[in-house]
Amino acid sequence: MNRFIALSPLLVIAACNGEDVSDVDDNFGVVESIGTADCENLELSDCFYPFPSRHFVRSGQLELPADGLPEGENNDGFSPDSFQRFDAFGAATPILFQLDGAVIPDVAPFDAAPSLSDTPVTVLVNATTGERIPHWVELDYLSANMSPTLFTIRPSIALPRDTEVVVGVLGWTNEAGTAVDAPAPFAALRDETASEWLGVHERREHYETVVFPALEGTGVAREDLQLAWSFPVRTVEDATANMLDVRDAIFEALPATGPEYRIDNLLVCEGNDQPDGCHPSIRVILDGTSFVPSTVEDADELGVRHIRRNEAGEVVVDGVEEWPFRVQIPHSAFDGDAPVPVLQYGHGFLGSGGEANNSWLREMADRIGFVIVSTSMQGMEQNIATTWIGVLLADGGKFPDLQELAMQGVGNQLVHQRMMKTSLAADPEPSLYREDGDLAWDSSRVYYTGNSQGGSVGTVVMGISLDVERGVLGVPGSGYPILLHRSTVFEPFSDIISNAYPEDDAIARFLALLGTGWDDFDPLTFAPHIHGDNLPGTPDHAVILHVAKEDQQVHNEASFISGRTMGASLMVPAVRPVFGLPEATYPSTLGTTVVEVDFGIPDDPTPLDPPPVYEDMPSGGDTHGWLRRFEPAQDQMFHFFATGEVIDVCGGEACVTDGQP
Repeated sequence: MNRFIALSPLLVIAACNGEDVSDVDDNFGVVESIGTADCENLELSDCFYPFPSRHFVRSGQLELPADGLPEGENNDGFSPDSFQRFDAFGAATPILFQLDGAVIPDVAPFDAAPSLSDTPVTVLVNATTGERIPHWVELDYLSANMSPTLFTIRPSIALPRDTEVVVGVLGWTNEAGTAVDAPAPFAALRDETASEWLGVHERREHYETVVFPALEGTGVAREDLQLAWSFPVRTVEDATANMLDVRDAIFEALPATGPEYRIDNLLVCEGNDQPDGCHPSIRVILDGTSFVPSTVEDADELGVRHIRRNEAGEVVVDGVEEWPFRVQIPHSAFDGDAPVPVLQYGHGFLGSGGEANNSWLREMADRIGFVIVSTSMQGMEQNIATTWIGVLLADGGKFPDLQELAMQGVGNQLVHQRMMKTSLAADPEPSLYREDGDLAWDSSRVYYTGNSQGGSVGTVVMGISLDVERGVLGVPGSGYPILLHRSTVFEPFSDIISNAYPEDDAIARFLALLGTGWDDFDPLTFAPHIHGDNLPGTPDHAVILHVAKEDQQVHNEASFISGRTMGASLMVPAVRPVFGLPEATYPSTLGTTVVEVDFGIPDDPTPLDPPPVYEDMPSGGDTHGWLRRFEPAQDQMFHFFATGEVIDVCGGEACVTDGQP
């Protein structure tokens, strides 16, 4: 029996009505002739939309249409090659569509509750479980000139792995309040009529066995749909394999006694005649070079360094990355009763390890008592910015390749954690020891914190660390498409993209593709595995997410997406309730928690774009760098490191304070 006939309910209905099922099977005798075969063709607006779509997965890999990719100016365009290794889409992918004549319903950005109501205007369904996926729909401020209007569905959690996500659109009207018609290609599938559009008829079986049943299972009637489609999401194993392979190859190549290193410079800051570079809180500054097993090849013509693999596809170590690090030991490590713990610090977006020289961190190290170890994040530090810009200008389609060097950068961080526990802890250098003969730091207590990028990429670090059990992720975010879309620091890059690819929706397409292209390195990929669902060969971890309300650089919703995805609880009393975060009271020993601090900055009046700059406020009202200086949060962090317990530091009330610390 023909498999299509066996599986398709519409054919059964047709047969019962006396209709010749062969008419349906051969598209009612109509030969499709409209459109381009590689294009989506479900809408009449654009080759690329709706996106992502199962139509772009063929022969076990993504095949993105050349006509649907951003068209370059003064370059070779936006190549699809770097996406063809993927067999499905990433967990952070925003969902884009157009619906000719429609105006966006009255829905609020970041409010996912309506998507789970009895009267949704968009529905996302996990086809495996039948559960709805919370999300909201919005206009894209970066594509304001698009016609028809470009609508964006933003999931408020990671898209579920290893399943088909089904999308339904219903109840949309035009400016006059009249329901808009479904695009004719989709109507042919919905209404069981002939298709004239290339590639649409071949989807009937999939719609009858997956798309329509999934939507009907949530109470959405087939006849009410104005548009529906589906797409597959990558598996956990596929998405995490590259990072785990890099980590494991590096650690298998490490000496049993720990990584090799070289001390390049040593400052001892005592007495009245101190050398340049000292700080009142720090007694010893050690600058060194670590020799980390290298898993990346030499740079190509664009400056991109790829993971090195053998013919079997296995990651291969060859030589070392000579990578700088700095260790700073405060006076309290020598003057206190006992050696102090170690805190590895992760820097911000395209920054450097030099951020660990900030006075607030050095003063906290001496006040609380801990050693600082820091480095620049290879592949994500300031020196890589020119390579990123060069790739964007030459061929934005190669941007996913840049994450491979960043994986080596995470490997460097993990090696430095191991170094502080092993080889450097065994170094006989006298200035590292206290008067009682003990090493200044307790090599059994190594923790992690990072802010901004250090909190976001810190999610990757904490998801796979072998040596650090507890971390605090400062103002972190997950899901690079929304993280960048709402960030003030993305504006220079958006200008570069729009100049290189001048189409009205070029940035929207770039960010949508980034949701898959950077899936191997997105914090959203590793957030679910920090606590309770550990990746292979990886111990369990616990983290606090520290969130600064009205952060202009990492939008609070990007932080909450991280929290929801890792199963975190919101500590109460809280500044505000947060959708999808269950509440927990202090004290707590839950593995993942969210603590938000309100510094008194007004709510963002324009939530569809990055927050405004307030000229009359410190830092323009940007709270991004404030929480790390907030002493109660510092004390909460170190109590958590020492005990695993999250305590109240705001006097039994929500953490609300007045202005910049």
